[in-house]
Amino acid sequence: FAPEYYYTKLAELKIKMIESATKDAKKRAQTIAENGGGSLGELKNADMGVFQITGQNSSEEYSWGGSFNTSSKNKTASVTIRLKYEIE
Repeated sequence: FAPEYYYTKLAELKIKMIESATKDAKKRAQTIAENGGGSLGELKNADMGVFQITGQNSSEEYSWGGSFNTSSKNKTASVTIRLKYEIE
C-alpha cells in the first residue's frame, strides 16, 4: 500500500486562509469601486466556496465538491471567498 499524507493543523490553516482571502477580496473591491468613481459601501453578503487541497505543482483537476489529496507529501491549499458589497 502507498503511504497517505495528511496535514494535521487543517482547522487552523482554514481560518488563516479565510482571513487572508477576505482581506484581499475587500481590498480588490475597494480598488474597483474607487477606480469606477465610487466608494465601497456596506458588505451585503459573504460566502465561502470550495476548500481544496491538491498535490503541489500537480495537474490535479479542481472539483466543485472540493479536493483532498492524500497521496502527495507536498500540498497546495486554496479557498474561494465571495463578498458582495454595496457601491456608493
